[in-house]
Amino acid sequence: MCGSALAFFTAAFVCLQNDRRGPASFLWAAWVLSLVLGLGQGEDNICASSNVASCARCLALGPECGWCVQEDFISGGSRSERCDIVSNLISKGCSVDSIEYPSVHVIIPTENEINTQVTPGEVSIQLRPGAEANFMLKIHPLKKYPVDLYYLVDVSASMHNNIEKLNSVGNDLSRKMAFFSRDFRLGFGSYVDKTVSPYISIHPERIHNQCSDYNLDCMPPHGYIHVLSLTENITEFEKAVHRQKISGNIDTPEGGFDAMLQAAVCESHIGWRKEAKRLLLVMTDQTSHLALDSKLAGIVVPNDGNCHLKNNVYVKSTTMEHPSLGQLSEKLIDNNINVIFAVQGKQFHWYKDLLPLLPGTIAGEIESKAANLNNLVVEAYQKLISEVKVHVENQVRGVYFNITAICPDGSRKPGMEGCRNVTSNHEVLFNVTVTMKKCDVTGGKNYAIIKPIGFNETAKIHIHRNCSCQCEDNRGPKGKCVDETFLDSKCFQCDENKCHFDEDQFSSESCKSHKDQPVCSGRGVCVCGKCSCHKIKLGKVYGKYCEKDDFSCPYHHGNLCAGHGECEAGRCQCFSGWEGDRCQCPSAAAQHCVNSKGQVCSGRGTCVCGRCECTDPRSIGRFCEHCPTCHTACKENWNCVQCLHPHNLSQAILDQCKTSCALMEQQHYVDQTSECFSSPSYLRIFFIIFIVTFLIGLLKVLIIRQVILQWNSNKIKSSSDYRVSASKKDKLILQSVCTRAVTYRREKPEEIKMDISKLNAHETFRISLYMSQTTGLIKCQVTTAIKN
Repeated sequence: MCGSALAFFTAAFVCLQNDRRGPASFLWAAWVLSLVLGLGQGEDNICASSNVASCARCLALGPECGWCVQEDFISGGSRSERCDIVSNLISKGCSVDSIEYPSVHVIIPTENEINTQVTPGEVSIQLRPGAEANFMLKIHPLKKYPVDLYYLVDVSASMHNNIEKLNSVGNDLSRKMAFFSRDFRLGFGSYVDKTVSPYISIHPERIHNQCSDYNLDCMPPHGYIHVLSLTENITEFEKAVHRQKISGNIDTPEGGFDAMLQAAVCESHIGWRKEAKRLLLVMTDQTSHLALDSKLAGIVVPNDGNCHLKNNVYVKSTTMEHPSLGQLSEKLIDNNINVIFAVQGKQFHWYKDLLPLLPGTIAGEIESKAANLNNLVVEAYQKLISEVKVHVENQVRGVYFNITAICPDGSRKPGMEGCRNVTSNHEVLFNVTVTMKKCDVTGGKNYAIIKPIGFNETAKIHIHRNCSCQCEDNRGPKGKCVDETFLDSKCFQCDENKCHFDEDQFSSESCKSHKDQPVCSGRGVCVCGKCSCHKIKLGKVYGKYCEKDDFSCPYHHGNLCAGHGECEAGRCQCFSGWEGDRCQCPSAAAQHCVNSKGQVCSGRGTCVCGRCECTDPRSIGRFCEHCPTCHTACKENWNCVQCLHPHNLSQAILDQCKTSCALMEQQHYVDQTSECFSSPSYLRIFFIIFIVTFLIGLLKVLIIRQVILQWNSNKIKSSSDYRVSASKKDKLILQSVCTRAVTYRREKPEEIKMDISKLNAHETFRISLYMSQTTGLIKCQVTTAIKN
């Protein structure tokens, strides 16, 4: 950010002085600004830390860097001192005249300006790597433009009613456009689709009349026909439309984009005027084919974007693909064409979604029989001329444009978004920032074009790369463009005038520790096949590939790598005789981690400074030798079991027990009831868990039994309150069914009386109680039954 500010202020200083005071005054201004901004004091002084050894490489670091060519300028240590901030170079004793510091210039010619709408029409910019330049572009719309309106109509059968409406639009539209244009012309063309299968029927009886099935007389299908060039004669336009017949095809999409591209690029056939606003009105009710659709017909040759009209007929319709959206957009912008999509029916939204991909286009929905067509054209034209947007063409490699529109209402928007509601009384400003990232770009154009969309004027921006030093091409005083003390003599060549690099013979691959690693580990630059490491505030960066430093590794007792190793890529590389992540442990200490079997930490841990750290959480002991739950414990100590019963053992076996099993005996690792067999502690735990589980289950059974008994008791008590008696002679026959509802109040529920007539066997007796929550009444409905 500071570098950009320095470049901006110094460029402004130079522009104000117009180079009248020479480079000395410019450098003094840069020195003062760098002191004010504190550039030389920051920790990110890339100029001094990069250790570049040539003037060109120094200037490529950024706009704040300068190079001292003074012969007797100091140079010491392992890095060059000639590349630095201008203020630092002056402070070190480099004279102002000996400092290489290319400036940024923006030159705007004031003479021979021919543009009236877009100014300036030409700008020349001198840039150095990392610098940026700014200038303002002004766009002033005219009050009344000449207008060329070309009707491009889909003449498939479904558009029949809309084509009839065109017969009467000429005079009415001309009168309405007179309010906005001093010169209005109309033209006409038609399209259908590619004349191959599967887009049209190729049956011999239908190939010349696709409407034969509907008893209609249709003209043969065609890709695109230019019918009438742009003319002021409205009567001639109406006659051409009146003569137009409909045609047809068999698939839904049409070949509209094919026709649009031809209407845009065939400038002489259509009659487009350079000074006029060019409007292309596309009338349709269906979508259009896109690029690659024509592969269905075996057409694989890409559209070349050129004009292919012969006798006003598009002759490449059956041999070239449809254009892509990007290609169509490019041709419309190049030829200053504004498109108005007049769409009928459901496909209006399909074209509306295309508007962001086709700058300078508008979509409108037409009513039945195109009743609102003239109003749609007038409204679309008003909207088009009230929008001001710009587009960068012929982009220069390595140079980037950032454009911001300053609208009349004071708002700021990106250049491609532009400003709306602009009138002829307004002036739109565009702040253009041009930046060059680096110099190692070859080929391509040296100029760019800023083009307002829909305007016939442009601004041409010439770019001059300031990548070399004066000491290299004898433009300035003789001096050192290369620091010989820093380079291999094979890397540069000097004659009586200058020294220059021969870097092509050195590959940057030699500065990589591995092909997947960055050059010089990302902490240096590759000069003549060798790494020159950056110098940073944190400490020293060194090594063949700048892979080592003295600050990023762990410390031990205040010393990096305990003082027994070097820091490399963030890890300590210990000297001989030392180990550990901090190189804090003598290598001899590892002998204290070896068990009687010669294993380091019994194979279950790592040795850290003479002590075992068990990696298996089940292991304990000095050598991680105890692991009762390991599945290999029995197998490893099986031979020592017999040592616990020394009776009837031979002397050889006893001697073996003393050597290999002595440690086990001392620590009672294997006792008379080996852990490999059933342990009493495990049995006790099992029985305790079993007893607790049994008691809990028994308690649950008792609780459930008590709940069931209580529920049965309540049921018996409830049924006894409603017992019905019957005489002995009526045991087989109850009173007949008599259902009625009896109502009782809630405050006196002591007694419920029922009058039940006789009931035959197998009939049902049911009592239903209903309580009203609002009245407090209980309704009882009784039905009963009896068995034999």
